[in-house]
Amino acid sequence: MHRLAIRNGLVLLADGRIDQCDVLIESDKIAEIGANLKGNCEVDATGCYVVPGLIDIHLHGIGRESTSLGNLEEIARIEASRGATAFYPTLFAPPEEIDNQLRRHRRETDELRSVPQVQGFRLESPYLANASGGLPRDCAPISEQLTNALLEAGGGHIKIWDVSPELPNATSEIARLSKSGIVVSMAHTSASIEQARAAVDAGVRLVTHLFDTFQQPTQTEPGAYPAGLVDYLLVEDRLVCEIIGDVTHVHPLLVEKAFRCKTPDRLAFVTDSNIGAGMPPGQYELPMGWGLAQVNGPNNGVRLVNRNMELCGSALTPIDMFRNVLTIFGKDLSTASRVCSRTPASLMGLNKGELATGRDADILILDRKTLDVVCTVVAGKIAWQKC
Repeated sequence: MHRLAIRNGLVLLADGRIDQCDVLIESDKIAEIGANLKGNCEVDATGCYVVPGLIDIHLHGIGRESTSLGNLEEIARIEASRGATAFYPTLFAPPEEIDNQLRRHRRETDELRSVPQVQGFRLESPYLANASGGLPRDCAPISEQLTNALLEAGGGHIKIWDVSPELPNATSEIARLSKSGIVVSMAHTSASIEQARAAVDAGVRLVTHLFDTFQQPTQTEPGAYPAGLVDYLLVEDRLVCEIIGDVTHVHPLLVEKAFRCKTPDRLAFVTDSNIGAGMPPGQYELPMGWGLAQVNGPNNGVRLVNRNMELCGSALTPIDMFRNVLTIFGKDLSTASRVCSRTPASLMGLNKGELATGRDADILILDRKTLDVVCTVVAGKIAWQKC
């Protein structure tokens, strides 16, 4: 049996404590956590943190690869080098293009078998009231026929589906998708609180990049502070809210507000990354006719050159996202792991997100001082290791 031992690391345990010990992996599961554990393959993690692998439930690209036209195996390689042990390629395109992309990815990866990091697909379009950084052609009315076509193209691998609650037939479609096991996310919406609550009652359990693409409420009475959709989302305990943690998409004060209202068990940090993430500053060509993108570091977003530098996703990589929770938003290692690993895993029903016996062996080894990725273990095997 394949037995991998990670030795002498500072291990983040499931209860939040950090203990210097070993982690023993048998096959693709964590078999034991303790002292003096031996394997037929060993990694010395002296001076390093050992934490659960990062889980990104929202990304459109990284490096020079896009989820639309790129190669999932190459994306997975880059993601592993940046700390992600699980991710959900997110598609944002016209319905016919999404259909083609789903079929191509399934064909090229043998139904995702060659990319164990990929837990399934996410559809951010077409059921949106507002395309925001996308294009109007990416949106389409909700219809049973279109849903059936995309579900067939996904071959059972669509795991997250974004929907604007104010669209006609949204509530019934949310209920249908939720009952089929798909996590439905509230997205790109100007819905009323009543429409949002009806969507949550129907099965919505996620909010797409909280604060972004949500309108502020209109003041209807002089001197009276109006309650808006975001206020409802912050106090609705049935919802997990995504945060793009690059300080450009969401101001740090709003991030702190979200932490206090939702708690880490209801917050999932995401990259919402696009082509150019992790690359040097410069301009990069986006697919699907979106034009040139400008990147100026991980925390300034990916910006559309031909559309007045409008934001089009972030330039974060998973490790940037994790590092920001610690260094910019001032949280501890346990909290950072919860919002970048455990909460996404719980939301998606994955046996991941914490280091404990019986959990999937998706593990990240980080340099204690720099928080750089030293080694990434996926399903018990080393997927990337720093030379």
